[in-house]
Amino acid sequence: MEEEEDDYEQLMMAVARIAVQEIMDMEEGILIENVGETWFYFTVNIDEYHSLGEPCFKMHFRMSRTVFEDLVRTVHHHLVERGRLRRERRPFIDIMLMVVWLMATPDSFRSVASRFGVQPYTLWYFYSYVIEALRELAPTFITWPSRQERVVIKNFFQRHTGFPGVVGSIDGTHINISAPLDFPRQYVNRHDAYSINVQCVVDHTLLVRQVHIGEVGSMNDQRVFRRSPLYHNLLQRDARYLEVDEHLVGDGGYTLADYLLTSFANNGHLTTEQLNFNRRLSQCRVRVESAFARAKGKWRRLKYIHARYQGILIDHITASFVLHNFTVLSGERVWEGHEVDVPILGREMLCNEGHINEDGDVHEEMDDEQLQHEAEGRGEEKILHLMQNVLPNPE
Repeated sequence: MEEEEDDYEQLMMAVARIAVQEIMDMEEGILIENVGETWFYFTVNIDEYHSLGEPCFKMHFRMSRTVFEDLVRTVHHHLVERGRLRRERRPFIDIMLMVVWLMATPDSFRSVASRFGVQPYTLWYFYSYVIEALRELAPTFITWPSRQERVVIKNFFQRHTGFPGVVGSIDGTHINISAPLDFPRQYVNRHDAYSINVQCVVDHTLLVRQVHIGEVGSMNDQRVFRRSPLYHNLLQRDARYLEVDEHLVGDGGYTLADYLLTSFANNGHLTTEQLNFNRRLSQCRVRVESAFARAKGKWRRLKYIHARYQGILIDHITASFVLHNFTVLSGERVWEGHEVDVPILGREMLCNEGHINEDGDVHEEMDDEQLQHEAEGRGEEKILHLMQNVLPNPE
């Protein structure tokens, strides 16, 4: 058994040598030959990281020491339970320090490996199995709100914005990446950059409640949504997701439905009631923008990921949102309570962005088309009811 483990580790290290060589070539912009043979070992006292003061530790590792130690225990337990961490040649807490640092900074693999006194391929080996473990933990830390949780979320939004029934805000964001090896043109977004689409539903605390990762950058938000499992659950009116009086809120990139309310398009002739509706909806929906800003601000490698293969990209992005949720659930402050009460500025109010214009490339089953048509009709009725009977009119 021990020999088999040694053989497996040697194989994974060989894979890591190849993978990190490619990543370093992309990061450095030059061909780096024989990294393992030319690498100079830096003398590093990793105990200095363990003795950092609390403010300094939190600045570098994006969470308090207590939360970090809880994270180490959680990932360690998961790996042991899965039989993937039988022998520890290095303290696991040191491995987590390296990987969290790597995810929290745009530093290159060369730079981080030097900082922690390891070979770049050793760092890649640690990184690849830790982000895989975090991706596997996603169902534990990224969960749809229960009925009781939805009541709390609805009450918060209605108390702070006057908008009833909101259980989350939905939007997509682009994660810029290196040109993929397969079908690279499909990943080019409207900004002429290679990217992967990420769709999230976020609640009032900036907790990510659903995430759909992996669609190509050329897809618009509505098409990404329709390809996600969440869309089909909402379309079937599954009460485990939304009650009749509950809905998500989104921008004009989505199609109006009873389960997803969107703003009125700004044609220059919106009524006072319609503007009021847009303003209050925007005040709820801005939470998802805040969550993206916080996640990308903390886990800065999300701003640009050097990787050619979608598997490692999905693992990394999912792991980053797991870390985001882990800190929120651990009580780390990621937002100020009064932020929701701050009035929406004109440039932040939905209705000025481009609304969706279906291009006919979304193919659905006939039953889904009928259900979607019915949901759109109910959405129009719901908005009319909210404007006439529920939302406070502006003075």
